[in-house]
This record gives sequence, C-alpha cells and structure tokens, in this order.
Amino acid sequence: MEKTKKKMWVMISAALVIVLFVGAAAVKASQKKQEKGIVVKTAPIEKQDMESHILTSGEVLSMEKRDVLPDISGKIEKLLVKEGDRVEPGQALVKLATGDLDYQIREAEMKLAMDRDTLQQLKNEGDIELEIALSNAEIQYRDAQRAYENKKKLYEAGAVSKSELDAAKSLMDQNYNHYVLAQKNFDHGRKNSKISTQEKQVSLSELSVERLRKELAKYTVQSPIGGTVVSVNALEGGMASVNMPLMTIVNTDLLEIVTNISEYDIHKVKLGQGVKITGDAFEGKIYRGRVKYIDAMAVSNNTGQGKETVVRVKIEVIDKNTDMKPGFTANVDILTESKKGVLVVPYEAIFTKKNGEKVIFTVEKGKAKEHVIQTGIESDLAVEVIGKGFKENDRVIMNPTEKLKDGEAVKENKVMDNDKN
Repeated sequence: MEKTKKKMWVMISAALVIVLFVGAAAVKASQKKQEKGIVVKTAPIEKQDMESHILTSGEVLSMEKRDVLPDISGKIEKLLVKEGDRVEPGQALVKLATGDLDYQIREAEMKLAMDRDTLQQLKNEGDIELEIALSNAEIQYRDAQRAYENKKKLYEAGAVSKSELDAAKSLMDQNYNHYVLAQKNFDHGRKNSKISTQEKQVSLSELSVERLRKELAKYTVQSPIGGTVVSVNALEGGMASVNMPLMTIVNTDLLEIVTNISEYDIHKVKLGQGVKITGDAFEGKIYRGRVKYIDAMAVSNNTGQGKETVVRVKIEVIDKNTDMKPGFTANVDILTESKKGVLVVPYEAIFTKKNGEKVIFTVEKGKAKEHVIQTGIESDLAVEVIGKGFKENDRVIMNPTEKLKDGEAVKENKVMDNDKN
C-alpha cells in the first residue's frame, strides 16, 4: 500500500514538473514574442502640397458653328471664298445675280438728285425775297430811330412841340414792329407751301433709294461670324434657296471639349476649375482650359466593361490660335482641388473598420498606436489624413488588418522611406 502511495506521489510530482516546465516555456515564448513583436512594413507620414486631378478625354468642338443661308432665292453669280478660307464677320461670301435691280437703283438715285436740286432752288428764291424785305424793314427802322433821336434833342431844346416828338416815337415803334415781323418771316420763310411739298418729295425719294439699296444688299451673302469655311454646298451658276445652306462656317478660335465624368467623380468637378489639355494630334503642346458647363442630368453609357453612369461636362479652351481642330480627341486633366502643407499617407496605410470608421496605426516605442482619422484630398499615390496624435515623420503601418490591435508590439521593416527613394 505504501509502495502504491509512494508511486502515486512520484507520478504526481513528475506531472507537476512537466506542467511547470511547459508553462514556463510558454511564458518565456510569450515574453520573447512580446519582446520581438510582429514584423510590419512602415512608411513615414509626410507633409506635402497636394493636388487632386481627374484625367479623361473628350471631343474638340467649336462653340460657334453657323450654316450660311441667303435672304432671297436666286442664281449664284460668283463664289467669293472656298473651303478652308478664314473669313471675318460681314465678309462677302456669295454674289447672286441682281437682274435689273442695279438699273432701278440708278434711276431712283437720279430722281432723288433732281428733287434735291428743285428744293434748293425754291429755298434760294424764297431766301432772296425775304432777305430783301428784311433789309428794307431794317433800313426804315434805323431811319425812324435816328429821326426820333433828333426830335428828342430838338424837343429838349424847345425847338419842336410834344406832339411832333410823339409822332416821331410812334413812327419808330411802327417801323420796329415791321422789322421784327420781317425777321420772323425770314426765319420761317422756308416753311412755305412749295418748299414743304418739295421737302416731302425728297424724303419719299430718299426712302425709295434706301429700300432698293437694302434689297441689293440681300444679293451679297455675308458671313454671320468670323471663322473657317468647313464646307461649301453651292456652285456658280446654280440656284440659291432661302432654306438651303450655301456653306458652313465654324469659329476655330472658340473651342470647347465635351467629355463624360463618372458619377463617382462628378462631385469633385466645379465650374471654373482649371484644366490642362493635351492630345496626340498636337503632341508636345499643353493648352489651358476651364470647366464651363456641367450637365444637370446623368446618362448611362455602354462601354466594353458594361454600362457606366456619367455626366456630360464642357470645357472651354482658353488659349487662342491653337493647333486643335474641331473633331480632334483631346486629353483633359481637371484640377479639382489643391492644398498646401497637409499630412499624407499611402492609401495602403488606411484601414476601414466594419462600422465604417477609418484608422491608421503609427509605431510608438515598439507598439502599434491606433488613430481615428478622416481623409481629405487625394492624389494617385497618397491621401490626406486628418486627426489627432500624429505628426510629420511619424511612421504608419502599411496594410493593417483587423487582427492588429492598439498597443500590440511590433517590429518595423522600413521598406518604404523617402530617404531611400
């Protein structure tokens, strides 16, 4: 019995020794692991001037395109421009046959000249008669005035009576009234009936000439805008019709690019944003543009990858005299946002939890430190991080997972460091 008990105690003791040994080994391994920590790749938090861009392509179009239509129908006498010519607003493009309209204008101009001569003769005749009457009235008034002054002196000397002085004064006043009336007649003499009638005749002749000249102008088709003739549909000797375009003109100095922006990026696009424009057809050139129009509705486009929801955007080309032509394909780089001196990390440093919360982990004294953050401006390789407890040159853990915990021991593998790039 005693041997049995002794044997049991030996077995229990051995078991305890084994348990203690295993436990000690586990503790030692845990301590060793804690001392070493899990190996993580890190990168520095950097302070940068950041820009966010949207890159896409679109078609170059003219902002101003006009079909040239004549005001009247008629035979095409001469084409004054050809396809490819640059034209100015109001420049003559096409001459239509005028028929006898030129003769009608010359006849109307001759009649107008005759009517004007007749009017001038009437005015001259009337002016002479009225001028003579005015001159006589003035002479009589001046004579009566001098006679009155003499009578006045004689009266003061007692040489004439008061009645003689009054008679001289009455004659002077009477002649003055005649002089004033003659002056009025001279000033308004042109309004006599003959002159008035002839003036109306001249006005009618002027209207007739003006009407015919306006009609003649319709036979010369002018350019409604400045630009380049891109197509000519008319032939000399052919017929022009008011509803048939003779040619088409586009203004190549007023260009725009029409492009489509994904529904996921359109919220970044704002009116007035700057745009860089490049293209294979004008390689080596960079032109300036700006966002001038954003469609109010999205549309669905079929692509090689399936359907895509996009919003049409128009970009005005700011630079003039470019090598771009309507119909070209252009690459556009829209600057959607820019900030100076912001803290940024690689996209791979951000972990999004199941609740949508975004965090980064910095390394502090060999341990992972969790920071709740918000993201800001984004570029192709990095994103702005906004939060507390971190600063420039702190190191963030790359590709963190849900297994990484706040305070967990880590060992850095500095494979991403600007000093080594």
